[in-house]
Amino acid sequence: MAEQVPAVGDVLSTIERRDWARLRRLLDPEVHWTTAVEEHLHGPEQVIACLAGDPPPAPPAYHELRNGLIVRWIDIPG
Repeated sequence: MAEQVPAVGDVLSTIERRDWARLRRLLDPEVHWTTAVEEHLHGPEQVIACLAGDPPPAPPAYHELRNGLIVRWIDIPG
């Protein structure tokens, strides 16, 4: 498995701790998050609302950073 960049590890550990305030600070205001079931979420509020009701995701198939914040996240389809 490829090594994770620190930003991805930080996001995953923050989700595992259910620290939604911190997660909001790690996401770009224009974040586009695609879940494993290919649901498209836009903005931190949609992402957090979805993640709050689900188990923590695995590392992403793809991610993109902008100014150190997650702007694009694509879960591994499944």
